[in-house]
Amino acid sequence: MIRRLIKRDLKKNKVITFTLFMFILLSAMLVSSALMIVTELNGSLNHLFEEARVPSYVQMYAGDLSQKEIDTFSEKNDFVKEQQTVTMLNISGENLFLQENDKSEVNSIIENSFVKQNDSFDFLLDTGNKIAQITDGGIGVPVYHQQQYNLKIGSKVQIQFGDFKKSYTITAFIRDAQMNPSLVTSKRFLISDNDWNELETKISSQEYLIEFELKDERTIAEFEKQYEASNLPQSGTALTRSLYQVLNSLTDGIVIAIITLISLLLLLIAFSCLRFTILTAIEEDYREIGIMKAIGISNKNTRKMYLTKYVVIAFIACVGGYLTSLAITNLFTQSMSAYMGTAPKTAISYLLPLVGTIVVFMFVYLFCTFVFRRFKKISAYQALQVSQTSGNRKIGHRMQLSGKKHWIRNPTIFIGVREVLTQIKVYLLLMFVFSISIFLMSVPLNFLQTVQDSKFISYMGAGKSDLRIDIHQFDKYHEESEQVYNYLLKEKLSKDSKIGNIVLYKTSAFQIKNAEDELVTIKIESTDDYETFPLSYTSGQAPKNENEIALSSMNADEFEASVGDKLTIMLQDQEKTVTVSGIYQDVTNGGKTAKGMLQSDDILWATFNFNVTDRAKISDIKTELEQKFKHIKVTDTNDYIKQTLGGIIEQVYKISIVAFVLALFIAVLITSMFFKMILAKEAKNIAIMKSIGISSKTLQKQYITQAIFTLVFGILFGMIATNLLGSQVASLLLSGVSNIAFVTNPFINYLVIPFSLVLVVSSSVYIISLSIKKIMLVVE
Repeated sequence: MIRRLIKRDLKKNKVITFTLFMFILLSAMLVSSALMIVTELNGSLNHLFEEARVPSYVQMYAGDLSQKEIDTFSEKNDFVKEQQTVTMLNISGENLFLQENDKSEVNSIIENSFVKQNDSFDFLLDTGNKIAQITDGGIGVPVYHQQQYNLKIGSKVQIQFGDFKKSYTITAFIRDAQMNPSLVTSKRFLISDNDWNELETKISSQEYLIEFELKDERTIAEFEKQYEASNLPQSGTALTRSLYQVLNSLTDGIVIAIITLISLLLLLIAFSCLRFTILTAIEEDYREIGIMKAIGISNKNTRKMYLTKYVVIAFIACVGGYLTSLAITNLFTQSMSAYMGTAPKTAISYLLPLVGTIVVFMFVYLFCTFVFRRFKKISAYQALQVSQTSGNRKIGHRMQLSGKKHWIRNPTIFIGVREVLTQIKVYLLLMFVFSISIFLMSVPLNFLQTVQDSKFISYMGAGKSDLRIDIHQFDKYHEESEQVYNYLLKEKLSKDSKIGNIVLYKTSAFQIKNAEDELVTIKIESTDDYETFPLSYTSGQAPKNENEIALSSMNADEFEASVGDKLTIMLQDQEKTVTVSGIYQDVTNGGKTAKGMLQSDDILWATFNFNVTDRAKISDIKTELEQKFKHIKVTDTNDYIKQTLGGIIEQVYKISIVAFVLALFIAVLITSMFFKMILAKEAKNIAIMKSIGISSKTLQKQYITQAIFTLVFGILFGMIATNLLGSQVASLLLSGVSNIAFVTNPFINYLVIPFSLVLVVSSSVYIISLSIKKIMLVVE
């Protein structure tokens, strides 16, 4: 009997059933996909790290090195399993040619270096995640460059400086567990030992990676303290295995977060639709429910008859969602596969997404059970009375037009608007879904627009400027740094100045006491001018003197510090107390940076930020500076953002397109379901109105008016939600950013998105309302 009732109901309400089915299917699919991406990311990352044997601790360093001192430290340290020092031969962008058009990498922010394969650990892998072996004349190119320039095996890579010129043939693409992500601006090319030895005699610019593999990864914090307490090199950036994991997973982590958000919103919509559908079904079947109760059928059996239908829909939809997720997950893991490879599938790769799907099903089941408790409140007498009195009770109210003048002159539009206002509770569902659709379309697009905007540089620990100059190995090129500054200053003061404001920033390593009163090393950027290119502070302000320091949000969390707190810093072997003046946001260097006005003789690197008087001449000024000064890197800040966050921008772009299309699809589904139910419920009223001479076309306009009027409020509330909550949601996606301010495109936000919804909603109502023509003039 139950099977027969379900079949009859499914045939009767095809659109409604399909809509509910699709919402649950999409929710299950996205939950399953998110969990599948999590398992793939975890598996691929672990597999990559295991095959590459990623170091536990790495100290980057440029300068004179005593390997004997490092060996002595390693031998005496109980935590160290193995130690090796990697020598990287730095190749300036102007000397490296990757593209077929003989264009150098002079405009790239990437710091390229040539290395040979390591002997002990930190192996560079090929695309099969095997230790890459390069023969003489060949070269292994980072996957980053392969993706950027669509390079192929057999393509040529050239280096050229002075009289030396060398061409290599690409024989492999390299996965570098340390330097894979676009957020890491250093990349390693792999060449044979013989080619490396030849190149070493030609290149004076070298950098070292002092690497340690520990016996137990859990001792990394204690080892780090011991290293910092030693006399070994500490002037460069120090990195740990856990930080490498964060950097490698950041891009795909954002995808997971966005997909999870979308799936939760879809579940919310699905529950709202289920409630509306169930309550409408109960209202339509009041008479049948009354009869069943009158003949003695229990509440439990009555509820079971109705509940079974929704359980069947949910079960089939969840199974379909799980199977669909197996097919579409590759769409979101292409970048992961390219950079990390694909780990062998395990049982957990399929079980965890399946568990997520089962959870979705159980939520739907429990929600339906909760709604169907209403059966207990319905008595047989009440149900039969309501069914007899229902019918034409609203027709008079609907069709009465007052003699007073209204702000809406068109009677058809007036009736449509008043219908929404008099049944506002019914139309709240539609309004809610339209608001969610606006939120779903706007937030990813706003986030994409923000990370692409030049102002996003303020979330990367730097103020907004036109150009920036980076000088690494400052101890080696400090004289050139002074020449650059004097040249820029002279140009600024000249009569036909091309240069605007200039600020010099110097970064040094300092030891500072953490919350446990232990000394840890952090990098602090110092300058005497934080006003020309200001940062955005979540609280407080920039340092104003040498007794103040500003912390990135992640450092503030680590030091458990807030504005006004005191910190102890070691300055020239003496303790100095500084006050936290402000907290800012930074996604670079793992999110752990600081700003101050401290003086130090040991400067790691320097950065010049400056503006130009004519942005049209940026390229010419950039070229002129790089030709005049050989050891500097000049970068347009717009290019800096694109190259650093390229991977994130690409993934967010994909998600934005999917979210936009999905939101329109949701709007079509909910509109079709809603008005299909409304038309079925009001069939008798429609027949009566047609019998008194009201045309089908007029009635269609009335229902389209109801949809558009509801949509207007949905768009309004959706925009309010986007403005109030959207930036907070986006802030959760980027490590190091606690409060992001959206940069929006008014044309997209206030024209394209609303117009798209108006178009699909009005079209859906029009198509659904064509059935009005088939409603008989006399309804039995």
